[in-house]
Amino acid sequence: MAPEGSKRHRIIEAAIAVFLEHGYAATSVDRIQQRAGGSKATIYRYFHGKAELFAAIIETLVAQMTAPIDRQPLTPDGTTEELASTLARFGRAYLDVLLETRSLALYRMVMAESGRFPELGKLFYTRGPGRVAAQLTEYLRSHHPPADCAPDVQAREFLSLARADLHLKALLGVDIAGPAERDRTVSRAIAVFLAQPRRNHCR
Repeated sequence: MAPEGSKRHRIIEAAIAVFLEHGYAATSVDRIQQRAGGSKATIYRYFHGKAELFAAIIETLVAQMTAPIDRQPLTPDGTTEELASTLARFGRAYLDVLLETRSLALYRMVMAESGRFPELGKLFYTRGPGRVAAQLTEYLRSHHPPADCAPDVQAREFLSLARADLHLKALLGVDIAGPAERDRTVSRAIAVFLAQPRRNHCR
């Protein structure tokens, strides 16, 4: 008999595949059960229904996708050169995660369903974009405190610069930026970020 943990994992992996392939509205517990194998009773042993499964797959996918960002070292020595190097690593990892096929599919699905299920949008933001911004905020607060600008504002500004319009283009199916364009975008983001005066207007 398969361990309980592996059963739950198999159900979540099946749910991820079905939700990303069909979207929320067209997904049913029956479809997930067909993909996962076993019985519907097994699914209901772990999840109360489709909405709870959807929340679980968002949490799982966001954790998987933010793992490369979590692994970025944020151990500075306080110099401008070190700050630029750290932002380059962090910004590129962030952009790569945003432009992954699974990330784009999840983002589209959450945007489509968050009106009906606002708690899922909050979960996605807290565990994904909000968590990434918090990591960068803590780094800036601890090691590169500006004179007059709140670190959380700085962090959000840099992440906005790093994604530029590349994420929107990818979401709309216009274009997926390649490695060279990603590098150029992050480099420009760093240059603009470092050139910004630290004045009260950024609070």
